Amino acid sequence: MSSSLSPQDLQEAQNLLGDLFKQVSEEEGKLSGGDKLGKGGEALQALRETKVTFGAPTDRLIRLTPKLFEEVGVELNEIYKRQMREQFNFYYMTLAVSMRPKRGAQFTRVECALNFGPKGSQEPIVQAIFPQSEWREVLNFGGGMNLGLNGDLDFGAEVKMPADPAELEKLPAHIKAKIGTKDDLKAFITIPDYSFKLGRAEIAATGEGNSECFWRVEKPDLQEAQTMRFGVVFKVPKDISSIELTGMVAAEPDMKWLTINVRDVLADLSDGLQALFRRKDEREGKERLPIGDHEKWTLALPN
Repeated sequence: MSSSLSPQDLQEAQNLLGDLFKQVSEEEGKLSGGDKLGKGGEALQALRETKVTFGAPTDRLIRLTPKLFEEVGVELNEIYKRQMREQFNFYYMTLAVSMRPKRGAQFTRVECALNFGPKGSQEPIVQAIFPQSEWREVLNFGGGMNLGLNGDLDFGAEVKMPADPAELEKLPAHIKAKIGTKDDLKAFITIPDYSFKLGRAEIAATGEGNSECFWRVEKPDLQEAQTMRFGVVFKVPKDISSIELTGMVAAEPDMKWLTINVRDVLADLSDGLQALFRRKDEREGKERLPIGDHEKWTLALPN
C-alpha cells in the first residue's frame, strides 16, 4: 500500500479547483443576479483555502541507545542491543501534519507517505510506525495519551481511563498488553500527551522492514484546525550520518458533499467538469482533488 498521488497531482488539483470555482461562482452569480458567492462557490472557496502542511522532521528526531532505555528501567531486546552495538544506529522521529480546514469543508480520506533514502545497500530501514490500524479503538477513547517504546522497539501507550471502563476489555489481548493507565507504562516515553483527533476514523498503515511507510485515514472528522503526528522508528548503517526524506500528505474532499453544494449549477458547467462529478468509479490523481503538501529534506542524524 502506498500513495498513488504525486506532487504534480497536488498542483494540478489546485488548478482544477480554481477552474471549478470560477465557473461555479459565475453561474451562481447569474442565478442570484449579483456577485455574492452561492453554496457551491463557498464550498469551493473553503477547499481552496484549506491548508495541509508538514512540520519539521527534526522537531523530535533522536537517536535511540541502550542507555536511554536503561535510564527509565526498560530492558532492551538483546537483538537490538547487539545491532546498536555492531551494525545500526536507531532513530525515533515524529512528523507533524498541520490541518486547517475552512468553513465546514468535508473530507473522506487523509493520506501520508514517507520515503527514506538514499536507496541502495545503505538505505534506511523502517523498524516501527504509529499509529497502525490495531490502535484505532484506543485512539477513539478521546483525550490524550503518553506514547512510548518498549524493549522490543514497539509502541505502547499510557492512556486515560475511558468513560466506560468496559471499552478496555473489548480490546484485542495484544493491544491490552501494550497499554496501561497512569504510571503503568514501562517504556521510553517518546510523545507525552499524544492525541489524534479525527473522530472514529478508520486507519490503515504499512511500512515495517522497508524504506517507505504509509498511512491512510478514512472518514476523518476535520472540523477544526488540528495537528496529527506520525511516529517512525528507523535504523541506518553505522557509517551513515545523513538521510534523505521525502514526504507527501493529502486530504481528499468528500465529493458527495461537494456535489450537493454545486448541484444548482452543475448542468451549466463545462462537459469536463460535469464528468468529474458524475464519475462513479475510483478517481485518480488530480481528479481526487487532493489538498496537501510535498516536501524533501536532507536530515543530519543526531549523535
